[in-house]
Amino acid sequence: MNYKQLKIFAILCMVFDHVVRIFPLHRMFAPLADQLWASGYDAAADWVLGDLTLYLMLIGRLAAPIFLFCVAQGLLHTRDVKHYLMRILLTAAAAQVPYTLFSLAEYRRVGIAEAWQWRDVGLNICFTLALGLAALALYRRLAERGRPLSWLPLCAAATVLARLLHMEGGRGYILLIFTFYLTRDLPRRQRALWFLPAVILSRWGLVQWMLEDFTAGPIRNCLLNTGGNYLGMLAALACNGEKGEAGPAFQRFCYAFYPAHFALLALTGLLLPPLV
Repeated sequence: MNYKQLKIFAILCMVFDHVVRIFPLHRMFAPLADQLWASGYDAAADWVLGDLTLYLMLIGRLAAPIFLFCVAQGLLHTRDVKHYLMRILLTAAAAQVPYTLFSLAEYRRVGIAEAWQWRDVGLNICFTLALGLAALALYRRLAERGRPLSWLPLCAAATVLARLLHMEGGRGYILLIFTFYLTRDLPRRQRALWFLPAVILSRWGLVQWMLEDFTAGPIRNCLLNTGGNYLGMLAALACNGEKGEAGPAFQRFCYAFYPAHFALLALTGLLLPPLV
């Protein structure tokens, strides 16, 4: 799988993740589950609304780690880091209003619009990607000057800033960007091993919650988000290093698609009646 194919795969996973927030899977599977219950297949109905929904939701969790991987690889291949960073920041700025409206649409669809607060939305993931890229670029410069361990304070500082600014994935995505970059020269099996503790640390809040409350809710949440992120990092390893036919038109499409799909889904969610 080349970089272009990997990005297309990540985009499809992202779209799935966002679509099911406007059209929840349990709602779509409810008629099938009702038929199974009516036919006496209670176990099958419970599986459809339980395990099957969880497995499908994992698809959406693959997207973010792949985009983090693309940023780490982008630093290695870009000719102009500043221009690359500016493109990501412009995309982030263009997507913030649609991203916020999408959050409102999601709350409205599930019938809790009165609980929605704009200050709880935070900044979209492109801001996280931009911050990660900037920190990584600074680290590369310091490493070239004989400071290879400078990634530790830089990663920590960028993570704190991401949390303070309420960026999407601010608790751990910066660490995953650095992990992709620092392990880039290792064999794939060794990279897969390093990814595991990195993901656990990046999602430590969920892991700790599960360990303190070992019940169905925390376990499901931890498996979905921690396991999904790890699978996404493993999916990035499928990239063969080839760029593919990813010309300027494809790059412009990728940058434009992110705010555009939020705008479309937000409009859809705001026009449709709430789910009751």
